[in-house]
Amino acid sequence: MMEWRRPHESAEVRRFAAKILNGIGHWFTFLVVPGVEPTNNRAERALREHVVQRKIMGTFRNGKGTGIYETVMTVLATWKQQGRDLSQTLGATLTQEWTKS
Repeated sequence: MMEWRRPHESAEVRRFAAKILNGIGHWFTFLVVPGVEPTNNRAERALREHVVQRKIMGTFRNGKGTGIYETVMTVLATWKQQGRDLSQTLGATLTQEWTKS
């Protein structure tokens, strides 16, 4: 008869078991926190337009430009999901940052 609690001999199985144990407390958040979706489909759909735009533009020429684009688009998408007026929020944020410097 097979013993169920023996140490895993394969490094691949050990890595997989460690991954399960490390993430188990986070995988079912959607069951206990109202409003959290069980999949990341909404996030994937939100990113799709930007991925297509990046491909149409022929990607970006350097990492700095890519980072700036990703940051700005992430902020705008977050504000949109929060129901904020993008023009007003962006204006207020830029004004606030301008007055700091």
